[in-house]
Amino acid sequence: MFEDFSETSKKAIRAAEELAERLEDGSVATGHLVYGLTVDDGVVLHHIFKDLNVDPDMFSGYVESLPRESEMPDGSKHNRHVQTVLERARECAEELGSKTVLPEHIGIALMSVKAGSCYETLKEFSIDPEYVQMLILEAMGREAEDAPDWF
Repeated sequence: MFEDFSETSKKAIRAAEELAERLEDGSVATGHLVYGLTVDDGVVLHHIFKDLNVDPDMFSGYVESLPRESEMPDGSKHNRHVQTVLERARECAEELGSKTVLPEHIGIALMSVKAGSCYETLKEFSIDPEYVQMLILEAMGREAEDAPDWF
């Protein structure tokens, strides 16, 4: 399923899955995914959120306090918002000319989803997802306008 994802992207997804298991959640939600993308200090989002005074433990702690998101009826490991993020990450990689889905592509896609535990967590920390998306693109040497337009 993730053959077109970089090893670092797969590592982030595994970290998200491990957090979901540790919290005994039925599926991986976007809050788990943002944690997975920030826990590795080799990923741009780690440094972006560090500059915004948010560390991965703050994400995992807040996600734990949110109401549990429902399990997928088809038994999928990832909830519908995460599935949307992963599809959009592939689109983003393609649009930006990459054959491999990088953590930055996942981060850009994640910031485009205006629902779910990541979005709720960002609101709680007063962080604008569009601002984070712009910072990711800048770190990639791109402009904010280079983000795919999903809406």
